[in-house]
Amino acid sequence: MSMFGGQWPAFSMETRYLSAAIENDAFAKRKMAFLSGPRQVGKTTLARNLISARENYFLFDDEPFRRNWIRSPRESIAERNKGAVIFDEIHKDRQWKRRLKGIYDISGHEFPILVTGSARLDHFRKGSDSLLGRYLPYRLHPFTVAEKAITITPDAVFTIKTPRYRWKDLVRLGGFPEPLLHGNEAEAIRWSRLRLDRIVYEDSRDFLNISDLTAFRILIDILPRQVGSLLSLNSLKEDVGKAYATIRSWFAVLDTLYYCFLVRPYAKRLQRAIRAEPKMYLYDILRIPKEETGRRRENLVALHLVKACQYWTDLAHGEFDLRFVRDKEKREVDFLLLRDGNPWMLVECKSRSTEPTAAIERFASILKPKHTIQLADSPGYDRYYAASGVRVMNVETFLAGLV
Repeated sequence: MSMFGGQWPAFSMETRYLSAAIENDAFAKRKMAFLSGPRQVGKTTLARNLISARENYFLFDDEPFRRNWIRSPRESIAERNKGAVIFDEIHKDRQWKRRLKGIYDISGHEFPILVTGSARLDHFRKGSDSLLGRYLPYRLHPFTVAEKAITITPDAVFTIKTPRYRWKDLVRLGGFPEPLLHGNEAEAIRWSRLRLDRIVYEDSRDFLNISDLTAFRILIDILPRQVGSLLSLNSLKEDVGKAYATIRSWFAVLDTLYYCFLVRPYAKRLQRAIRAEPKMYLYDILRIPKEETGRRRENLVALHLVKACQYWTDLAHGEFDLRFVRDKEKREVDFLLLRDGNPWMLVECKSRSTEPTAAIERFASILKPKHTIQLADSPGYDRYYAASGVRVMNVETFLAGLV
């Protein structure tokens, strides 16, 4: 029986960008769809829009369903209606793969299955009992400037220039549905704090027996100041007062819970490039103080780019990866998108300058990507510098052409 007791949650939103992909890709191929993403990013609402009956939504945290699921997975969904079935957070069951595999192998041809989770489901797919060949993975991200029900392919970037959400609103409120759609900055900060508390004091316990929550919280409170900078775990261990191995394991938990993500350096074809330290960004930019506008802006661009990379990868448009480039002389370009292992797009964030930087000109000449973009605040600005192959664009116009 559905946890909602005949009523859906009051909060609603428009159709998300992955809805059509799940229906036309996974469901059409009779594969299970595995949908993961940060807490409160809108997975449940997306799932609700894909089913025709409330009885087809099953939440592991709902005690009656959990008891029935553990006793007999097939009987636990006996009261379902026609159409797709949603299993939410069932990865919390240690035997979830075996039980889900049984349902799919016996009844998977009868109805589509969507599995959702607020942690990386690939973390739980590891092990001997493989679901390989039975599912397709998708990752849901916060709202972005270009958010739309139907998204464009990587070969059609920049064909759309009209934003769905304003850049200035995303910088101020972040991209998570509730704070962005409510539009109140004070409420958004409160929402962000309460969400973080749930990650620290509830979600993290599913992955790690953290005996010192105070130190774990200190690490999390330090990280917003590290956004966009080279990340040193050795430095963090001194600040937090924990061993290197502990800090590394805590980072793995935060990555699994979609609190933050790492962008690693690209060194191939570059002499004297740095090869070790990554850069770190947050999924919730509201954790970055609003006075630190530069960090918020760069983090928000990173969120747009990683969303595009993961969407195009999940939809089989190629293997996309987000990197950055930096050499030992500290010349750096903020982001490099790889397509099937090759440099495809360089992106540099600059608020005021409309002249190409020396660093982006240098790395563009070496890497020869298809697109070399420098972002600027100037409204409507879009100029191509033929001598260096650099296109300087207004940041909102650029992001409107992505996912």
